[in-house]
Amino acid sequence: MIPAASAWPARANYTALAEFRYEIRRFLRVSEEAARRAGLEPQQHQLLLALKGARPGTAPTIRWLAERLQLQHHSAVGLVDRLVERGMVRRYRDPSDLRRALVSLTGAGESVLEELSRFHQEELRLRAKPLVSAMAAIIRGRER
Repeated sequence: MIPAASAWPARANYTALAEFRYEIRRFLRVSEEAARRAGLEPQQHQLLLALKGARPGTAPTIRWLAERLQLQHHSAVGLVDRLVERGMVRRYRDPSDLRRALVSLTGAGESVLEELSRFHQEELRLRAKPLVSAMAAIIRGRER
């Protein structure tokens, strides 16, 4: 729902929102470039990270990955197929439900993800302040 005009009156709110979107895009651009330097497409990196970052007890199915990456099911299948070919992930049948395919990281996938994650952690240490400041300005603007 779009907020009523009285809930979003100040030009500063637009400036904060624009700044936040800029900082997110800037981080994503750097992230995408790092993934490509590591030999991955950005969505492949995101898939590896989703697998590694799955909460305990999560069954990492193709459907689950599609949701996490905001992709259509067939697009997630293609992404997994390409990573299987490269030896970064493994696809196997769920022993408790043979209709489902589960996906897990391989050692090669773990290695490249660890390298990229170290880079991203450092990048966030260096650049998080503007992103957090822009987000805080948006939140403060909404509280008025």
